[in-house]
Amino acid sequence: MNKKRRAFYLVLMILVGLAAVTIGNKPIIAKKQLDLFIINGIIKKDQNINVTEWSLHAREKMGNVKSLSDAKAVKADLQEKFPAAKWTEAETDSAWQAKAVLAADGYKEESLTVTASLTTQTSQSYVIYEVKGKELSDQFSKKLEKDIEEKVSAIFRGKPTIFSCIKGEFNDKMSKSLPYYVNHLLDAFQAKQIEALEEADFVSTSAMTSIFDEKIQENDKVMNLQLGIRTQGMGGKTTFVVGTPIITIEY
Repeated sequence: MNKKRRAFYLVLMILVGLAAVTIGNKPIIAKKQLDLFIINGIIKKDQNINVTEWSLHAREKMGNVKSLSDAKAVKADLQEKFPAAKWTEAETDSAWQAKAVLAADGYKEESLTVTASLTTQTSQSYVIYEVKGKELSDQFSKKLEKDIEEKVSAIFRGKPTIFSCIKGEFNDKMSKSLPYYVNHLLDAFQAKQIEALEEADFVSTSAMTSIFDEKIQENDKVMNLQLGIRTQGMGGKTTFVVGTPIITIEY
């Protein structure tokens, strides 16, 4: 084989190799696991932690909705996509809301909400999808993540902001201090503490980690992880909530 032909084949092999890497890796790069399941995976590495509750809250501001009739048109579109859902409406002087329960099967509760403010000349409207439950076993998680991704894709027109939270408890036999648990979770999430609120039986911490993409800014501080840890005193349970970018469930 002459030099020109060898050079041609070498270039061709490089191009094919690059194409294979690009095409082969594209689904992996694009398919990023949902934050809820990243949190669950990190937490479940610790055998001294039990998950007791989880939630995912996704919302999108509907910039093209300028009136109540526009908001009702959004609801009508979602009704077509989820014909089995039963909707209820509520209206006050300041707001209108339509809500549908998509599922309540013992494993999870799913709801879909369309809201519109009526106090301004131009209506402010949001579409909100929420799913929550008690258990996140490995087998259930795979099916759940696929279902959530399909719902988010069907519901939202753009990219929604997603809030993910997991609540649980430490089952350590030996009682440890609240700062110990805070540092333990910060280390698990490779997070740097930004600010904290400490009380005798409760600690709330905001932090930043490279694990999650979503982030919020508050008073020139950027954060994307919140921890809430509460103890019930000597011999009592120590409970926690982990949320990204912030906690959205009661703790």
